[in-house]
Amino acid sequence: MVTFFTFCDIPWWLTWILPFLLGLALGWLLWSRFKNLFDESQTELTQSQQKISDLQFEINGHKKQISLLDGDLALCRGRLREQETSGMTSSAATLVQSPGFTAPAVSQQKWVAAIGSDQLQIIEGIGPKMEAILKENGIPDFSTLASTNITVLRDMLNKYGDKYRIIDPTSWPAQAALAEKEEYAGLISMQKSLDGGRADTATNETDSKLEKFLVKAGIIKQWKQDDLKAIEGIGPKIEGLLKENGISTWENLSHTSAENLRNILEKAGPRFQLAEPSTWPKQAMLASEGRWEELMNYQDALNGGKEQ
Repeated sequence: MVTFFTFCDIPWWLTWILPFLLGLALGWLLWSRFKNLFDESQTELTQSQQKISDLQFEINGHKKQISLLDGDLALCRGRLREQETSGMTSSAATLVQSPGFTAPAVSQQKWVAAIGSDQLQIIEGIGPKMEAILKENGIPDFSTLASTNITVLRDMLNKYGDKYRIIDPTSWPAQAALAEKEEYAGLISMQKSLDGGRADTATNETDSKLEKFLVKAGIIKQWKQDDLKAIEGIGPKIEGLLKENGISTWENLSHTSAENLRNILEKAGPRFQLAEPSTWPKQAMLASEGRWEELMNYQDALNGGKEQ
């Protein structure tokens, strides 16, 4: 006898659990699919963020290079202006100096105080480790280094292994002699013709290590081209305000009257009204024309941008 299986023969609980199990399986499949998509998206996002970070790093590097190039441009303009007006090729403010130049008395005193007689790291080719080696071998100051024979220096370096044998100390005594005599302009001029302490065969001038030291010590300043903060009395907020009003360069500022500047400050609110812009156009004119030494001397006589 044939027995037929009917729906009624299915246990009642199985009719409830089967749809649940099918839904659970379908949900798991969908979750697995979307999880894979999420993981892939997360990986792509991480990679994109890394690429953005790398690009931002490169951009910051380019901005730094642009800033340095702008500063070099301002210095070159200063050189040209000073050659045209006074025949001098240098000024303490622009860091562009010639062997015959003597820094102004105030600057010279600051330089002497900062450099002293034993700051050997201002010598091109000498860093912290090299300075320690020199002092370890009885060369503690400029005077001793200036009188040390090149052969003695080479023999000393040879004792410290291969990485010191390749160092060329040929120019060190001459640099030290200038530092000892406080002939800083001559030392800077000499360093601009060196590359790591060696005579540079290239036609382009290199940076001066003494200049870098003085900038780091806050003795002298460097401004990038058209940085309005170079003007005594102008800070970041006022610089932003001036740029909002179309004054973005030293030349723009030099042609703006003190009255117009006061109107801009007054419209900006009480916190800007205390600033006194009467000297800003003159300062900006000196900066735009590269007359850095005149600007420094003028600023030394100011108090917060005001004439005393």
